[in-house]
Amino acid sequence: MEINKLRAFVDLAKTLNFSDTAANLYTSQSTISKQIKSLEKELGQVLFERNNKQVKLSDYGQRILANAEKIVLLADSINKESENFHTAYKYKIKLGMIPTFANYDIFKQIMNYQKINPKIWISLQESETNKLPSILERKEIDLAFIRSMTPEKLNFEKIIIAQESFTLCLNKQHPLAKQKEITLADLKNEHFIMLAKNSMLYDPVISLCKEAGFDPQISFISDRMSSIFQMIANNQGVAILMHPQNKNPNLAFIPIKPTSTSTLLFIRNKGKHSKIENDFWNYLRQFEMPNWNS
Repeated sequence: MEINKLRAFVDLAKTLNFSDTAANLYTSQSTISKQIKSLEKELGQVLFERNNKQVKLSDYGQRILANAEKIVLLADSINKESENFHTAYKYKIKLGMIPTFANYDIFKQIMNYQKINPKIWISLQESETNKLPSILERKEIDLAFIRSMTPEKLNFEKIIIAQESFTLCLNKQHPLAKQKEITLADLKNEHFIMLAKNSMLYDPVISLCKEAGFDPQISFISDRMSSIFQMIANNQGVAILMHPQNKNPNLAFIPIKPTSTSTLLFIRNKGKHSKIENDFWNYLRQFEMPNWNS
């Protein structure tokens, strides 16, 4: 049901005159007539009784008028809020991010940037790290926060924020939980809980296990970190993750040997950018990892 049809119905119910309603809604009399006929067909009821001399609201029209007015008022309110929103935020920066972005301190710094720059709206778009470079290349976003095992191969401007290594996540009651470091080969009989195959961390974990001399026994696969943590908290297995940020008292995080390292970084397309985009990029540079040449 189109809101313009309801708007025409509500106004005509007040004016009872097609010409007056057309003038009120800045359209033609024939358009109002078509909208009313279309709405009547959609509802299967006559809304107005018409003759050559007058237009009169039908009994059914009287019955639905109050609800129609509420819908029109609500739609007007939403449109007004949208206008106010776009007026308040004159500039928008579209930032792509990995699902765990909010766990990092840099997320707080970005929210602080928006707070001190109220005319700028940071629009966040979540996606898997392996998809974000393509989205950026298509210019659907202005920059992206990603994880990469080989950042030097990325053909973008880069700001390196941090590096992380694989860590074993296991239940605190697990016999290995008290060790300061765990040799990966000691996990060959464990049940593994894995991130989904479309995540960039799935294959490196499999490769690490094979290098340690075994194929991991995978009991559960999920694309949600919360589900993985819940399974481990229930003692359903262990997981190899990148330095997970989690305060669950039932979980322990132990370094593993051997391990692999990933890099957390912002990327953007090479070339010219607007002043707003450059100002934001330069703001992010103050959080760049020391001694890294991007």
